Formats: sequence, structure tokens, C-alpha cells
Amino acid sequence: MKFPALALFAVPFALVCAPGALVLGAPVPKHLMKGEEPDLQKLQGDWKLTEMEINGKNVPPDTRIEIVLEFRGNKLTVVDKHQNQRRIAVIRLDTTANPTRLAWPEARVTTLKGVPVRDEEAEMPCVMIYKFKADTLVLATSGGSRAPRGFDNKDEPGGIQLMTFTRVPK
Repeated sequence: MKFPALALFAVPFALVCAPGALVLGAPVPKHLMKGEEPDLQKLQGDWKLTEMEINGKNVPPDTRIEIVLEFRGNKLTVVDKHQNQRRIAVIRLDTTANPTRLAWPEARVTTLKGVPVRDEEAEMPCVMIYKFKADTLVLATSGGSRAPRGFDNKDEPGGIQLMTFTRVPK
């Protein structure tokens, strides 16, 4: 099954996060954030997109774009070579949510050479759910500030985008 090229450009990672108010609640006091640290440590390093599913349909490797996630502390950089863009955001994890959530209130977008780019969609707030599965990181989004309820398409009116990343060896 071939996927329309436009759909693949509209869906990848940060671009799926549509406009909307970020719903994270009040900041969590530092003494209650102990549960966040192990997951933040597991995220550190680079992750390459290896599988992608849109609304329950697998995106074949030959039509999938190349995305690399770079986690450094609480900073996430999304490198999208196809669109010649780099999105940089400060992330927050909510390990008390079920499933766990990864969010950012805003992102800064540049070209791969560091020239600022105005991309309103990519700069918008985003909330996703995540899980670690063996040596992979699985992210799911239903767009914008509303996180999916789970990693399948059940009960999601617009469906979800599911992305599996594999750690890039150092």
C-alpha cells in the first residue's frame, strides 16, 4: 500500500502536534519528581525511527522519512533530514500518568545548519505517551495537547501515530 507523500509529511513526530492548549497541570514539586529521573536517564542519547504506523497501518520503510531524536538532559532535538529541519524543545515527563507522558510547551525550529525557521505547526505544544520496549522507545500521539489513552487505536476518534525508535550506538 502506498501512502500519499503529503500524509507522510503531515504526520512525522513534531508536526503531528496541532495547535491547542498544553494540559500538564501545575509544576510538580522537586521532592515528588524522583520517579522521573530513571526514565529521563533511559532516554539519554540518540534514537532513530525504525517503524511507523498511522491509524493502524504500517508505513513501509521505503516511504518513511528519516527522523533522529537526540536527548541531552531535558532537551530534545528532533532531526528531520528530509525537511532540512531541527526542532529543539525542553521536555517534561509525567511518570505518574498511565501511560507515561512526554510533553513540551513549545519548540524552536531551525534548518540543519542552524538558521531559524518559522514553522508554526512544529513550534506548537505537544503531548505524547511513551514506553520502553526491549531496546526500543515507542511514542504515540493523537495530535497536539491531547495524549492518546493507549498505544492502540481503540477509543481514539482521529486514530494515533505510533513511532518506534531504536537507540543509535555510540
